[in-house]
Amino acid sequence: MKSVVTTVVTAADAAGRFPSQNDLEAAQRTIQRAAARLEAAEKLANGWEKVMREAGDACFKKYPYLKQQGEAGSTQTKVDKCYRDLGH
Repeated sequence: MKSVVTTVVTAADAAGRFPSQNDLEAAQRTIQRAAARLEAAEKLANGWEKVMREAGDACFKKYPYLKQQGEAGSTQTKVDKCYRDLGH
């Protein structure tokens, strides 16, 4: 995985120039937001099952025909597989 600094330097090098002040400021902003992104990722990782359930429930609510015979949610096994797939 490339770092934000590597990405900025590589892009500037490919353009045949040094990184501009704007490039460096953008990299700095990205680094400053890293803690917030990590916190968000941790919250999602810790609550992924709740997010998955809410997403599945929303799908079945928006598309109630999915619970009809022969559809993706017609049996509990199929419903469980839908939630499993959302989790992936």
